[in-house]
Amino acid sequence: MKFIFISLVLTSTINAQSADFRFDSVVCQKCDGHAKSVVNASSFWLSESPAIDPISSNRILIQSGFSSPIKKIQGDYWTYPNLDFGIKVTNNLAITGKLFGFSAEKESPQVLGAGIQYYYGGKDTLNWVTSIQRVDLKGLSHFRLTSLTFDIRKWLVWNSIQFRVGGGANFYKERSYYNDMSIPSKLEGQVNYLGIDALKNYSVFKIGFGTRLHSNNSMASFFIQKEIF
Repeated sequence: MKFIFISLVLTSTINAQSADFRFDSVVCQKCDGHAKSVVNASSFWLSESPAIDPISSNRILIQSGFSSPIKKIQGDYWTYPNLDFGIKVTNNLAITGKLFGFSAEKESPQVLGAGIQYYYGGKDTLNWVTSIQRVDLKGLSHFRLTSLTFDIRKWLVWNSIQFRVGGGANFYKERSYYNDMSIPSKLEGQVNYLGIDALKNYSVFKIGFGTRLHSNNSMASFFIQKEIF
């Protein structure tokens, strides 16, 4: 099982499978629409945050997996890697982070980000969590991107399956390097979404599936996580 987890972590940081971060990958006269699709999907992917169990006694977590838009973009289902870690500082506060690079076609993106998760609720439970996360996407030929996400979720348990249900908002700012008059030098936007994750214990790991729903750009995720201490 350790081999499976390590293999998934290493694979997710090496290969993005079909994600496209270039503005010249399609033939177009006015390419602003394609550029906006690339940037919007990239920022929405970066809004993924680790599902840290608020009642777990373990302090350190590693979560690895993949995300993919539910709808096709330019005729393909793009797939993005995820690699997150979390450290519980206190019973109701955790620090999260992303720090990895990978290969995608002709690109070598670098992901760097950090955030906090604050847990609260009733007297004997901390089943609500508010998350704030900023992530930068660098190392691309055509643009750089900053993604900021605010997220509120509630943890529920049904038939030994844990659910994390809620919603949030993802804000992004993009700076373009691509020389095309139809593409703005800067793009800014906001994506509001509803989110649900389901997690199930399997041996010493947790297997999870999640989705973030938006009318124009929904995202599905699969992940495996390991609590260390």
